[in-house]
Formats: sequence, structure tokens, C-alpha cells
Amino acid sequence: MNKYAIVDIGGRQLRVEEGRFYDAQHLVPARHALVPDEEVSINRVLLIRHGSGIDLGYPWLNDAVVRGRILHGCFNKKLVIQQIHSKKKT
Repeated sequence: MNKYAIVDIGGRQLRVEEGRFYDAQHLVPARHALVPDEEVSINRVLLIRHGSGIDLGYPWLNDAVVRGRILHGCFNKKLVIQQIHSKKKT
């Protein structure tokens, strides 16, 4: 609890800690598929807290990188469902 970071992923701020699992919808570009066990590094780090010290970026920290690993790609392409109405009543 005394070491965490706040990162910006897809316009949302997410508090991340070591050893925890997170769902991030806009982590990689749309044309790149999520491959299990792929290493991901996030350089949009807003804040790092370690112990009693806090490093705060404006807007991001220059030297900070948060590294993680993709467990599985759970977000697939969106499914579009359309309703077709009959034209007898128009």
C-alpha cells in the first residue's frame, strides 16, 4: 500500500500497484491485437508514491515508466446489432 503509481490509459487515470490485476480498455492501438504474455510499458505516469515520498509530474513524469504484462485480451471488437422494421406501417 505504500508504493503505487497513477497512470493515464486511454484518457482515464488508473491507480496501479505491483502484483495487482487491472482491466484497461484502450491500452494498445486498435490495429494491434492483444497477445498473452506480452510486455507493455506505459510512460504516461502522473504520480509515483514510494513510502512517504511523492513524485508528481506536470502533466507527466519524464523518466518514469510503468511496466506490465498482458494476461489475456478480454476486450474484443464491438458487436453491432441493428433492428430492421417492416415498412408496411409508414
